[in-house]
Amino acid sequence: MQIQSLRVKSHRGFKVNDTLPAEARERLRRLELFQTLRGEGCSEATALAAIGWARATLYRWRKRYRRDGPSGLCAKSRRPHHVSLPRWSAAEERKVWALRRDFPFMGKRKLRVLPLREGIDLSESTVGRILAKGVRLGRIEPCAFCRGRVKVKQPRRFHGHARRLSKGEKPERPGELVQIDHLSASRDSKQLKEFKAVSPVGKQMVVQVSGRATARNAKRFLETVRAQLPFPLVSAQVDGGSEFRADFEQACEDLKIPLFVLPPKRPQPDGCVERANDTTRVEFWNRYDGDFTVEAANRALDDYRRFYHQVRPHQALDFMTPDEYLRKNKDSPSQSHMC
Repeated sequence: MQIQSLRVKSHRGFKVNDTLPAEARERLRRLELFQTLRGEGCSEATALAAIGWARATLYRWRKRYRRDGPSGLCAKSRRPHHVSLPRWSAAEERKVWALRRDFPFMGKRKLRVLPLREGIDLSESTVGRILAKGVRLGRIEPCAFCRGRVKVKQPRRFHGHARRLSKGEKPERPGELVQIDHLSASRDSKQLKEFKAVSPVGKQMVVQVSGRATARNAKRFLETVRAQLPFPLVSAQVDGGSEFRADFEQACEDLKIPLFVLPPKRPQPDGCVERANDTTRVEFWNRYDGDFTVEAANRALDDYRRFYHQVRPHQALDFMTPDEYLRKNKDSPSQSHMC
């Protein structure tokens, strides 16, 4: 059996042109390493494995190196040979930019209508491209400046326990994807925050009033939810509010409760808790005349919660109460997403 070894000098001592881009220098290093290994008796397969290239890749770069020298190892531009030119005139461009300066709060849909009244027919996409060009060149400002933002709002990046709610994901049994939200109740310049959790399957509801909508209060509410729900809290679903981050997210992670966050500007998957917010706003807060304090409101909400679960018929549950529905479907509950 013949054993071949790669000596240290095969991997060191290469002198590469520093004026080349980093990727070109790396390709030149691999070509020289391949030639060195082949000169020392290594097979082609072993040398290719050492440089991490396929045979076709080696032949392609070696051909360009022999034809153009080290500059041939630079990546070619991927810009198309034929680039479509703007289909609007300079006058139309100036008109759209002038309208944006006069009405900085308008987007491309509204700005398309104003030139149309003067006989300038531009599509919505064309107006959008003109605006994008103006923002890129610094001629106009984006609409975000009218909303108090100096830069475009970046989408949330999920690096912790929370995850984005997948499209089409729905609960199949009580306790799954329990929707958690809060609403504000005001009276005489005073404000209370009502945290609410609703199970889409069975419409079981948990409510608790706090003085502020903070992550710490949301964490306390999570403990109340686990204590009051008649079934285990399997997973939770929230919007992108700051009160459902930090302590709240850490508590979900510690309790091993999956936490899903809705996409921005998409409240539809939170329909059950949003409908419950309207229900308590109409049936409880509009009729509540007790002391406007956290303790008094929580005592009154406990009474309303018993009415909600044991007396109030729900159309989504075929006019049963949530407790009746839970007893009837304890073994094989059917899925209900209406509110």
